[in-house]
Amino acid sequence: MYSSSHLAGSRLTTGPPNIRRTSHVFGQPEEATPTSTAHADTAPPAIPRTTSRHFHGLNYLLAVLLLGANIPTALYGLYRSEFGFTPMVQTLIFAVYVAGLLPALLFFGPLSDALGRRFVLLVAIAFSFLGAVILAFADATVWLFLGRIAHGVAVGACSAAASAALLEHEPSRNFRRAGLAATLTTALGAAIGPLFGGAIAQYLPHPLTLPYVVFAVLLVPALIMTLLLPTSAPRGARPTQLFQIPHVPAPIRRVFWLSSLGVALAWGAVGLFQSVVPTWIVSLLGVSNLVVAGGAAALTMIASVTAQLLANRLAASTSLWWGVGAVGVGMLGLLVVDFLPSLALLCVVAAVIGAGHGLSFAGAMRAVNAAATEHAPDAHGGTLAAFFTVNYVGLAVPSICAGIAITVQGMHVALVELSIVGAVLCAVLGVLGTRRARRQP
Repeated sequence: MYSSSHLAGSRLTTGPPNIRRTSHVFGQPEEATPTSTAHADTAPPAIPRTTSRHFHGLNYLLAVLLLGANIPTALYGLYRSEFGFTPMVQTLIFAVYVAGLLPALLFFGPLSDALGRRFVLLVAIAFSFLGAVILAFADATVWLFLGRIAHGVAVGACSAAASAALLEHEPSRNFRRAGLAATLTTALGAAIGPLFGGAIAQYLPHPLTLPYVVFAVLLVPALIMTLLLPTSAPRGARPTQLFQIPHVPAPIRRVFWLSSLGVALAWGAVGLFQSVVPTWIVSLLGVSNLVVAGGAAALTMIASVTAQLLANRLAASTSLWWGVGAVGVGMLGLLVVDFLPSLALLCVVAAVIGAGHGLSFAGAMRAVNAAATEHAPDAHGGTLAAFFTVNYVGLAVPSICAGIAITVQGMHVALVELSIVGAVLCAVLGVLGTRRARRQP
């Protein structure tokens, strides 16, 4: 997930709100973020002396933190066997990650401007390590919730500072290269996490402990490289607003809601592959290998980032609504797999949903950025905050609904209902969106 600052924490200069181009993925803007809310009386920060080592170290940190946050994806079936909780509790454990991520995202963005990227990145590493320790030694369900919240805070804090730091530490100040690096490393971490956790749990002892121990070891190089990172915080900077309230100006609300809801549907489908589908693979398809269970979730992320890289060739509205359509087709594909169980078909469905997510996210990000830049440049940061809030709510809510439905009605009936509802919502929103796009000059 998730996963990669984009709300208020990406800044190279102080002063009145301006828009600066940047690029992110899985919760990060591709084109523009506002300047920070740090005190305007401070002098601009000096651009830090940097090397490619710093740049690559930041990429490693971003990838590793996303990897850690996605380790549990392949392990939920083992957790259910160990602790005996229901599918509803399983999806709540998955979704509570967002409860840590969103506040951290909104809080640590401005703080990284005031206190420096390095400080916030160290906080992110600390929370990631804390989450790993909690999950490694969890002996009750409540610890799974706490560990997931800690990982959510870690990813939120890292997202709030790492992308700005990548821009500042790209040796040639090539913003496009920095943005592409953020896209690829975030996707890489999100894709490897389920495979990493599944492989260690499948083939090595202590399946619910060892994945997090190995992950904690991987955090050590990230910690060392972050400690060696130059900081660019302005001296004497004082934040005037440490928590950005999402806000969408009236002139752009229509395009905002159509775009945001389209991506929320895509995130919801991806969330199913990260929370429910790995267990479904075991129960419906009879596949017990945890690498395969994690592989379906990994495939959605790989397809998503591939689609995002190709989406620049399409108009924003075309990318958005083709993506929503692909997600709808993928949801119908889940319905087919439910009646005709096939691992190969499930992999195709995962790729289609992942590609739909990538296309819709890239198109929606460009549409919202363009609308905010043209009609509400002073509210760009609040608009993006609202956009990603809707995105992450979309990630969590369908998974919770799936857990409730599976607990009450059983896996088969619940998946039929979810597939039909998801496909219908995609169709309705797609019709509304394409009609609006055709009316535009």
